[in-house]
Amino acid sequence: MRAYRGGGGGELFEVAEYDLGEPMQFLFVRVVKAQDFPSKDITGSLDPYVEVRVGNYKGVTQHFEKNQSPEWNTVFAFAKERMQSSILDVVVKDKDILKDDFMS
Repeated sequence: MRAYRGGGGGELFEVAEYDLGEPMQFLFVRVVKAQDFPSKDITGSLDPYVEVRVGNYKGVTQHFEKNQSPEWNTVFAFAKERMQSSILDVVVKDKDILKDDFMS
């Protein structure tokens, strides 16, 4: 077992190196921060979060209310053997009541 520190709260999680005797490989994606996002809402507020996708698997950061320079400091681990795609999609969205807006 190897221990990895992830997330903004300093939580510790373990990742097994072997599963039934077979070596396991992971893709680790770290979402750190963004700076000076322009506001897209009529109200001028911005509640950004990030979606990270690899095939059918998705990781989502927390959203920050009224923050144009959020710091997520979040790590996602995707097991290589379960990935159904070699494409990594990273999308930033603005959380809204009716429908979340695409940012970048």
